[in-house]
Amino acid sequence: MVYRVKVNPLMIKKAREEIGLSFYQLPQILKDAKEWEEGTKQPTWKDLRNLAKKYKRPPVFYLMSEPLKEEGEDIIEFRSPEKIEEYSYELNLEIRRVKYRRNIFLNLNTEMGNILPDFSRFVFKNKSSSKKPNYKEINYKDLGKHIRNFLEIPFETQKNWLKNDNDKPKYDHSMFLYQWKERLADLGVLVFETEKVSKSEMSGMSLYFDLCPIILLNGKDSYNRRIFTLIHELSHLVMRESTICDVDIHNSNETFCNKVAAEVLVPKDTLKNNIIFYNNGNINYSGLSNIYGVSQQVIAYRLANIGKIGQNEVKQKINEITEKNQIKEERQAQRNKKSNGGGMSKPAKKKKYEGQPYTRFILNAYENNLISSSRFMRYLDIPVDKIDKLHDVLYG
Repeated sequence: MVYRVKVNPLMIKKAREEIGLSFYQLPQILKDAKEWEEGTKQPTWKDLRNLAKKYKRPPVFYLMSEPLKEEGEDIIEFRSPEKIEEYSYELNLEIRRVKYRRNIFLNLNTEMGNILPDFSRFVFKNKSSSKKPNYKEINYKDLGKHIRNFLEIPFETQKNWLKNDNDKPKYDHSMFLYQWKERLADLGVLVFETEKVSKSEMSGMSLYFDLCPIILLNGKDSYNRRIFTLIHELSHLVMRESTICDVDIHNSNETFCNKVAAEVLVPKDTLKNNIIFYNNGNINYSGLSNIYGVSQQVIAYRLANIGKIGQNEVKQKINEITEKNQIKEERQAQRNKKSNGGGMSKPAKKKKYEGQPYTRFILNAYENNLISSSRFMRYLDIPVDKIDKLHDVLYG
């Protein structure tokens, strides 16, 4: 006899819609999903387990009378009009994952009696009496200075990030991304990266909470792009906003946060005193890019901001750099097609997509016997026998 479970059809429908799937996208084992949602047929426990795998919701979720209320504000859409549509399956899954990781992080810290930093103290206070800052009342330079002040990263420290632990320069600027992430972790921000979300769908996302706000970066973007997006999304957080962004789009709010990010990453007062020239007298954009850990495009914009170059030179330089980057990307794409490599290891993926601070926290909790092996595997989705390799990736 087949035992069927009395589920709530609305919860099954909600789980499917949240993750952005239509019926035709479901595998054969979920062929009865439409009937389950209509209430004309009840699933078995095996069906619920298959649903759980595909929808990333536990079987008990489908038995609930209504979903639990989730903390946080609605996400503000700042992407270009052609991208404003239902989130892809991959993006929906990533959003659910980052919220899940945040809950783990909060609950574990509560169990340990740790006091987490309150991010709300960094929210920018505008001139009005309203709780939420207003873009129209704020100068981007003031907000940039505010962020730079609470980050407390001296310029002398920043320019030394080009070198790794072996004192050798890493011109891909990966060390800059690592250091900015570490600093935000100190301030209570959880930073994660997507693995499978298309670059064309989003550049970044911010989810505001007083405790442990989240920044989600597109893991397919270059280091420079992710660095800029990181600070761009931080700008939204200090405005107490939850947003999804494409930092290339030109609307007033996104342009404002782009200016803030440039102000934070390349402070005006330092740039004036650190312009590098070639022997022929031309500005060394590459050298400046490596001092600040940003793209040459950002350097061009900042040089224009301080009056060192004109708008025509900015456009010319941007076009030149864009063409070079496109050629690099095309060549890299060809190399990737020819490569037979197995890709990143699972420990390396944990470091990249879940972030070193979060992954270290879970690993340290396990190594200090604060969580069991089963909880460790559930929280990080990695076998215990990979711990040595994970340790090497994080600390090696």
